[in-house]
Amino acid sequence: MVNYIYYVLVILGTVLFCIGLVFLVKKPFYQLATTVVKQLDNIINSSLNEEEKDRLLIENLFKLLGYFFLSLFLLFCCFLLGVLPIWIYDKLYPLETVDYTSMYFYLSLVVGSCSLFFLKNKKTSEYNYWSRLIHTIVLDNYHIGQYLFRKEIKPIAKNQIESNDVFVIVTGLARAGTTALTNLLYEPNVFHSISYANMPFLMAPNLWKKIYNPQKGIQKERAHNDSVSISTTAIEAFEEYFFKVFLNDNYIEEKTLKLHEVDEELYNNYISYQSLFKNKEKGDTIYLAKNNNFILRYKSLRRLNPNFKIILLFREPIAHAFSLRRQHENFTKRQLKDNFILDYMNWLGHYEFGLNHKEIDFNDGNVLLSDKNSLDYWLVIWINYYSYIIPFLKDKNLCLIHYEDLADEPSKVKRFLGGFLDISLKKIEQKAYKRKAERKEETINNDIENKAQNVYQTLLANKVVWGNKLQ
Repeated sequence: MVNYIYYVLVILGTVLFCIGLVFLVKKPFYQLATTVVKQLDNIINSSLNEEEKDRLLIENLFKLLGYFFLSLFLLFCCFLLGVLPIWIYDKLYPLETVDYTSMYFYLSLVVGSCSLFFLKNKKTSEYNYWSRLIHTIVLDNYHIGQYLFRKEIKPIAKNQIESNDVFVIVTGLARAGTTALTNLLYEPNVFHSISYANMPFLMAPNLWKKIYNPQKGIQKERAHNDSVSISTTAIEAFEEYFFKVFLNDNYIEEKTLKLHEVDEELYNNYISYQSLFKNKEKGDTIYLAKNNNFILRYKSLRRLNPNFKIILLFREPIAHAFSLRRQHENFTKRQLKDNFILDYMNWLGHYEFGLNHKEIDFNDGNVLLSDKNSLDYWLVIWINYYSYIIPFLKDKNLCLIHYEDLADEPSKVKRFLGGFLDISLKKIEQKAYKRKAERKEETINNDIENKAQNVYQTLLANKVVWGNKLQ
């Protein structure tokens, strides 16, 4: 009878050890792992002078040692919890031999360790522990990203990279239908792009593909709650991370995003980056990306390459402002509940709405209102964005698409864009997209509304004309 009690206590000790690992060690181990990688990132950061690098290395070393010894101490505490029941048994039954080698002992350890499947911290994130850890390690260390990128492009022969390569960018102010249009256009035999399958190794997609290469996954509605479905292979707006890495966030300020220049070196790296996502089995495909921040560097990229294609979307301003505000409220709530979502959007350069919202500084003197709950605030954002792009509408390689046209007749839009891009796309009969009724009765500043409508009329006059070009 006593032996049965012993094995029950072994199971109990294993359960206590597992509880300690889950509730005591997980957090400091997470901090230890991220700090170790941050130290490596500091070491390979060639942009720092020696004095600054030494300061960061020493500062980070103290953090690393702190988390290391804390993890060791807590792991030792877990071990003590695990052996405590056996120690009690040994004291109560000193004449009994303590078993450490039999099959029953090891079976008891296995039974006790099964408790790990039932021990879960209160769920505070849509991302599990290991997913958050690997995203933090990979995305929060830009210099490791640059190092991985250089390793990725090394095998690519220089003569395969053309400085005037044609590529396609879908852009516009967020909530203008850019995701829907990108998905409508994308055909794997025609385009290559960045997808969720490349996350989080956005700077080394081919390395990551050797480890993780999912087939088309289960569709689920994205976090916007807007009926747009995504999967593990869906393409998404991830290319901004490339510019964040190489520009080291120097165009990102506390409250604004700055217009900036792209030099020839960065442009050549950008073209090389695009080629990383090609599928050799698909042949010579065209790079397609959705990037709502592309306007930040459009002028300099156009000077460097007159041939790439821009598809720019716009939407009726008041409905657009309602949609932006609704997503701002949605993501603010989500980020307050789960801080990792805020980190995730910061890493990827998604500042369109939420706690990390930043407006583009167009140097036009238009001062934004402070109340983000006001529809006027989002209307001013709309005015500033689309006023800035009006001079670009003369560009023969820019196509202006109306959101309402896309929603009502997507098949015709795709047919027209095939001609605009001079490529053969599959003929489809895509049903009209469902549109939420965004516009509601609300007091709007008359001057702001009039400015918005004036800009809107200019855009309408320059959009793709339905009764003519799209037929």
